[in-house]
Amino acid sequence: MTNSENELESVDIEKIRQAIKLHTPIEITTYTLPRNMEIYIQQIMDTFLTECHQTHMIGFLNFCLDELLTNSKKANTKRIYFKQHNLDLNDTEDYEKGMKTFKEDTLNNIDYYLTEQKKAGLYIKFEIQLIEDFIKIEIKNNALLCPMEEDRIREKLKSAENYSTERDALERLLDQTEGAGLGIIIIILMLQKIGLTIENYKVFTTDTDTVTQIILPLNTEVKTGIETACLECVKTQTEIPVLEEALEELTQELSKPVLNKKKITALISKDVTFTCLLLKHASVKESNCSKISTALEIIGFENLKKIYTKNNAELRVIKTAEDKNGRWEQAHSIAFYAYNLAKNFNIETDFDDEEIYLIGLLHNLENLLLETATPEQKKILMSSIQEKGITEKDFNLLHYEHCCSAAECLIGKAWGLPKKLTDLALCINHIEKASEGGNKLAYLLYLAEMMQHYKNREMEFYQIDEYICKMFEIDSEEKLNLIINRLEKAL
Repeated sequence: MTNSENELESVDIEKIRQAIKLHTPIEITTYTLPRNMEIYIQQIMDTFLTECHQTHMIGFLNFCLDELLTNSKKANTKRIYFKQHNLDLNDTEDYEKGMKTFKEDTLNNIDYYLTEQKKAGLYIKFEIQLIEDFIKIEIKNNALLCPMEEDRIREKLKSAENYSTERDALERLLDQTEGAGLGIIIIILMLQKIGLTIENYKVFTTDTDTVTQIILPLNTEVKTGIETACLECVKTQTEIPVLEEALEELTQELSKPVLNKKKITALISKDVTFTCLLLKHASVKESNCSKISTALEIIGFENLKKIYTKNNAELRVIKTAEDKNGRWEQAHSIAFYAYNLAKNFNIETDFDDEEIYLIGLLHNLENLLLETATPEQKKILMSSIQEKGITEKDFNLLHYEHCCSAAECLIGKAWGLPKKLTDLALCINHIEKASEGGNKLAYLLYLAEMMQHYKNREMEFYQIDEYICKMFEIDSEEKLNLIINRLEKAL
């Protein structure tokens, strides 16, 4: 998202919902932080927290946000002021000298200093992201902390333990040097009011930025409700949905006197639910079957017509038009992307290329099942979860993929899919579970899925994890577009 002169619009709200669903960041960049931009950023945060059912945090976090944005703006102004007065921020004597006049001088001529900050490229960035079961809020500015600033922050964070209320802090402490010390203490007190500790607040520097980070755990009641809704959802998935047109095409091929094995294999392997059905039957004879080619050998092409038929009670045939979001096509694209990324970038995992394709195909199975559930299934599910005190809002969070990995694992087990694949679902749906340089399969599937969403204009390039882009030598949006275009032509 970019700077806006307007209040939050419906397009912004939809972008926020999409970012929550995909666990991608929302980022706002400003250089001068005018009042309307502060309000806009606050609205972004409030809407994000509301969509994640964390409204109880909003009032307290609004103060924190306002304080942190102001501090970042002030830090940028300080860099311009010190430079113009030939003062060295890293020199103790210069620092103390400059701070004696900084506040009064800049307040009396703030428009000038804000203009100079923008010319110098000094920015303030707000970022918010849902990461598995917590929300990360970051305020960044490209003015790296000097030693005196680091010491002051450490001192104020340590002293925050001595205060129990904001009034207590106001009465006992008022920092006249910069006015920021008191703000830090009150931020910690505000976080304590929503059940957090000083451990949820961090200030650190990277190669380019000073970052203030707040980590917010999700509401435990909501989290528990989502997990219960997930379990109830799995109980309704007793049939495997298949698209009518795809089934008709496959049955026609299977009814021919001479079977075109290559075409039949292609029709099954590009269809996520055909593949599930194949693996389900193959697992009866070999529980660890984790490849489509192996499953076809186990069952035999001549026996496939007994499985892929409208008369099979395991199937629920649905009209192709019911796949409103193109979930079958998306599953195929993600699988194809993952397969080719693994081959072309020599990504080493414990799985071969065919297994990686299969894992990509099954990656978002739960979303497909939720979207194609029958009215009766939805009615049973809603009745069941409401009996357990779960609200419809909790259930809707399933679409935000909070627990899809758990659901996919449980459904896979219920359908008899290989344990090697079902257990894997628990650790690949969120890249934050993969340590840096560790679970490369998680990174591979993440990028394949993000490429799909980027291609569909459901997200922007900056929202894709930078570290993972570097792993795959993607250093620009142009490079990403080039890779996607090549894969789409091949697909």
